[in-house]
Amino acid sequence: MTYLTNFFHYFFQAVPGNFKYALPLAIIGGLFILAAIVFTFIYNKRKKSDFAFKRLFKNLSKRFVLIGALLIVYVLIRYENIPYFSMRLWMYLIGALFIYLAYRYIKAYRTEYPKAKANFEMAHPGKKTENKYLPNKKR
Repeated sequence: MTYLTNFFHYFFQAVPGNFKYALPLAIIGGLFILAAIVFTFIYNKRKKSDFAFKRLFKNLSKRFVLIGALLIVYVLIRYENIPYFSMRLWMYLIGALFIYLAYRYIKAYRTEYPKAKANFEMAHPGKKTENKYLPNKKR
């Protein structure tokens, strides 16, 4: 019984106290935001020619920013020892969210992306880029 009590006390302690991993978690949060910026540039280049990539990975950079911001906010809250918001449970939930999103996007890239790309190429064999709107010349 004490093992179970200690287990729940570890996760649900209102003010956990000293936090050794503040700097590494803040750096990881910043790296997620930086990865979102890099992915935005990659996405903007590929969306013009790859419609399957455009459809499947539209929100990936927003999700990277979300996870990075959550980590940074968690580090700040934990540093200030704000009760109930600095519980270890929140850190593990952010980690679980990242693992879920990583699994979902890796699975989409390995299974759905090749199928969607092949379907689009079969439906539109000559179309490789988006149609650009070019206005008529003024006379």
